[in-house]
Amino acid sequence: MKFYIETWGCQMNDHDSEKLSGLLLREGFEAVSSLDDAELVLLNTCSIREKAVHKVYTELGRLRELKQQRPLIIGVTGCLAQQEKAALFKRAPQIDFVLGTMALQQLPRLVEEALAGRRRVIDTGEYPDNHLFPAEVTQRRSTAKALVTIMEGCNHACTYCVVPNTRGAERSRPMSDILAEVRLMVEQGYREIELLGQNVNSYHGGCSFAELLELVAEVKGVEWIRLTTSHPMNFTRELAQALVTNPKVAPFLHLPIQSGSNAVLRRMLREYTVEQYLERLAYLGEGRQRFALSTDFIVGFPGETDEDFEATMLVLETVQFDTSFSFLYSPRPATPALRLKDDIPATVKLERLTRLQQRQKELTQASNARLVGRELEVRIESHGPTEQGHWMARTGQWQNVHLSAGKDRQLTFGSLARTRITYAGPHFLGAELA
Repeated sequence: MKFYIETWGCQMNDHDSEKLSGLLLREGFEAVSSLDDAELVLLNTCSIREKAVHKVYTELGRLRELKQQRPLIIGVTGCLAQQEKAALFKRAPQIDFVLGTMALQQLPRLVEEALAGRRRVIDTGEYPDNHLFPAEVTQRRSTAKALVTIMEGCNHACTYCVVPNTRGAERSRPMSDILAEVRLMVEQGYREIELLGQNVNSYHGGCSFAELLELVAEVKGVEWIRLTTSHPMNFTRELAQALVTNPKVAPFLHLPIQSGSNAVLRRMLREYTVEQYLERLAYLGEGRQRFALSTDFIVGFPGETDEDFEATMLVLETVQFDTSFSFLYSPRPATPALRLKDDIPATVKLERLTRLQQRQKELTQASNARLVGRELEVRIESHGPTEQGHWMARTGQWQNVHLSAGKDRQLTFGSLARTRITYAGPHFLGAELA
């Protein structure tokens, strides 16, 4: 039977899809690259924002029409599945089964029951060992880096966030399991490892996260280590020291602040003040100069005043983030923020977001421009040149690079190349081989 997985959301969802694919392949299913060829379609969903949910339901509408034309098994997994559970069947009765985020290894059983004709198959249970997924089963995509989950869930209670409901409480994998998977990835040819978790720096699987970084760096063959994502409350001096002193840690840090207003942060229940956030960034010391800093902003959170937004803009100017991800506040089901009065006009929210994003674009452009003329190592992320004649690559600081290598020059996918930066735009760098 041929299957196709469509994925929305974060790196954790990407990696979950790799796990789900591996489970189906182990059962004798065949992966296909097109929905048109699939007999089983699995939607791995995101529910962090309303827009992501709309995309899923739009796709489900398309699949309903397709299912009327030919036999098709439709499954929904991911955060929307965990959030909505059986309610999904009412809104989209074309769904055959629903699989929760903490029940991934139950996929073969649910598919078998759906194929046997059982209707509305569902498992959104919390299996205590779900985070201990066997690494050898995972079917990795053709990417230049390997995703490695080190922990799942979150113990924080931000008032706007669905993650504690959709991913559960924090569970950390044993240190030995993580290191064994990293070694396996190196054996398979990966030289870049991205450590994943809803809050990686709260890792507690036999050592601290800072200690885990050191252990992963000691694995022969690992060249770059990345981490996604961090919470400021768990960002310690020990971790900052590990980031800036370990040459294998890629010089990119994403540390979400969400707002520059202490009043808004209190309503968000972020557990820190702006001053404490800036203090944690200062833990990087002089090492901060080589790091690209990234953050998240939520604009238009209930009760956000003009003064609150100006405080956010002040933080943006103070820190001069190299890049940021900013979004309008999106009310999510079963979150405490729903009890807050959201009376900010939509036009005001959009004006604020546009202003923040425009200023960030200018800061990113200036940050990238400072790299012109410098020599940087980049990771080759394409198997050949594009139609425009350049190779796709990425710096350690996470900038996209369009690399000119000459007409007949062949570069090895996943390898590091020494380059000279020749052009800087807000979205990518231009480079040539040094």
